[in-house]
Amino acid sequence: MSRPQFTIPPEFQADLKYVEPLDTREDEEIISSLDAFTPVESEKNIWAYWHSGIKSMPGWCKRNVVNWSRLCGPSWTIRVLDNIPDSPNHVLKYIPADMLPETFVKRTMEGPYTGKHAADFLRGASLYLHGGVYMDVGILLVRSLDRICWATLADDSSPRNVAVPHMYNVFLANHFVASRKGDPFIKRWHELFIHLWANRTSHTGIGSDPLLEFAINKDYSGANANGYKFDFAVEPITVYEYLAQVACWARLCKLEDAGDGFSCADYAVDHILWYNSLNENWPAETVVGFGGQNVFNTLCTRLDADPESEEYKAAYKVVWRALTRSCMQKVSRSKQLTKTPALGYLWDENDSADC
Repeated sequence: MSRPQFTIPPEFQADLKYVEPLDTREDEEIISSLDAFTPVESEKNIWAYWHSGIKSMPGWCKRNVVNWSRLCGPSWTIRVLDNIPDSPNHVLKYIPADMLPETFVKRTMEGPYTGKHAADFLRGASLYLHGGVYMDVGILLVRSLDRICWATLADDSSPRNVAVPHMYNVFLANHFVASRKGDPFIKRWHELFIHLWANRTSHTGIGSDPLLEFAINKDYSGANANGYKFDFAVEPITVYEYLAQVACWARLCKLEDAGDGFSCADYAVDHILWYNSLNENWPAETVVGFGGQNVFNTLCTRLDADPESEEYKAAYKVVWRALTRSCMQKVSRSKQLTKTPALGYLWDENDSADC
């Protein structure tokens, strides 16, 4: 298959080089090949989730997954799990039902974020049981996973067993989590989150659980002070309940004894590789801000636009900023949470606008 070659501007030639794709198949062939059961044979697994199956994903998400295959190559096995009972990628083919909330197994979840929270249920379970990297399908990967973190995690001489994007304090951004198989912190993280979902069908009210009491009075000041200026249209408690799995992580990072002599706080310092989430995962937003329409418009700029126009200059800066200084572009939907539509929502509504 032929692909265009773009010229690397002189100012970036010391930072970038061309790499050949490690998977040269056409997009459709890659997606079709992933719509099949693949036994787990190593820890080099890429886990993701789309409730109705990989072939029903929006086009831009399919292109993200195709790019994962081309960038990471055949040493990694990609699985996009789903909740279709007769699907080859059905969740229960890889994760036992007793590790998941009853509401997920019985398909009784309610609310606007069932897909997001279903993905959260699988994040810790898949990593603990099998190892690898869990990524949201909204991730446009720029670096290979081996270069981002896996070479470090797989090095037996390294103390790091887990890698996550760090937002601020002890809060992670859970769209990307990498872990060796059987990690004790990941086990406790998953168990805490699943415990909170016992006898629930919705996330609403989960923030009132005593285990998350420390986060009840949180506001947006910590995120804003660290550059995450999302234009939320809802109260902080709504966001914290939406991100309850993130709150579980933060609780564990403050826990010096989990009741069994295991110090999650020490483990988080000694064995987790934290990297800067804003710089590495939100490059476009560091240039044009967190408004989805701004990012959408910038990435729609044509290559043959006037190079002296402000639009072209912004697009040029965003693209080369991402390629030279980041490992991915996280694309969010933020449905019903922000005042303006997020980039993922806009791409859902405008198919092929990401091309």
